[in-house]
Amino acid sequence: MKKHVTKATIFAVDQLSDKYPVCCLEQIYYEDDTFEYIFKPNYSVISLLASEVFQGIPGLNLELRKERYVRKDRIPTFIYERTPQKNREDLWELLEEVGMDTFNHLEWLIRTDKTYTGDHLIAEAYQKPRVHRSPAAAHCGDRFILKDIKSISTDNYALIKFLHDVTIQGATLEADDFTIDDDNRKTIFALIHPLYENEVMKRKATQKIGINKAKKAGKYTGRKKIHVSIPLLHEVIQRRDRGELTLEEAMNELGIQSKSTFYRRVREFKEKHSME
Repeated sequence: MKKHVTKATIFAVDQLSDKYPVCCLEQIYYEDDTFEYIFKPNYSVISLLASEVFQGIPGLNLELRKERYVRKDRIPTFIYERTPQKNREDLWELLEEVGMDTFNHLEWLIRTDKTYTGDHLIAEAYQKPRVHRSPAAAHCGDRFILKDIKSISTDNYALIKFLHDVTIQGATLEADDFTIDDDNRKTIFALIHPLYENEVMKRKATQKIGINKAKKAGKYTGRKKIHVSIPLLHEVIQRRDRGELTLEEAMNELGIQSKSTFYRRVREFKEKHSME
């Protein structure tokens, strides 16, 4: 039977805006109009989170510690609370905002900039874990194989941030002198998170002082709108379609801050060039 699968990662976002991948989610629609949602919690990451950041995933009893929670032919609470219903009057306007012409609950949730205020959870497109042999941005489930941690960076903050990102992303680090995996993740987090938090707060305070000085001097104008060249947009679209870029990486390369703006630009580009 044919099926259409949409995959996402559910993140819990803390007060520093860091994202912790607490669950993988698959939405599967079959050709006979039946469907199911499969939740796969990431317990090693969940164990790092304080209750003010993560209170669970709506509709799931995580105390059961199941590897998979399946919901067949009914919209799970997590999805229902965050997505428009099919009978909503402005549904097509909401779809158009994110570059969609057919309704897909999970895909809409992935693309939208609209936020649900009931908790600190967001959904983003699933990215397949990768193996890295040099320092890089860490994503959920990635595996880093390095000679030693000295090779990561000579900058103290960059080193702490990398180790922190590997830890909270549920990634693993294998080096001759250091290891991060599910066996020691909670211990490493307890050691590194306070150092990382302190560095982030110091940097934010310094940045705020700089902005205030610039405002007083009349030199601060805020973030300027960045022009996106068509060749760059074309290149980014191709790389994202090949799975070489995450949504966040693609937006960063284009200087776009809004997911809906990104998807709208992609749709406009594809519509224009499909007619040429």
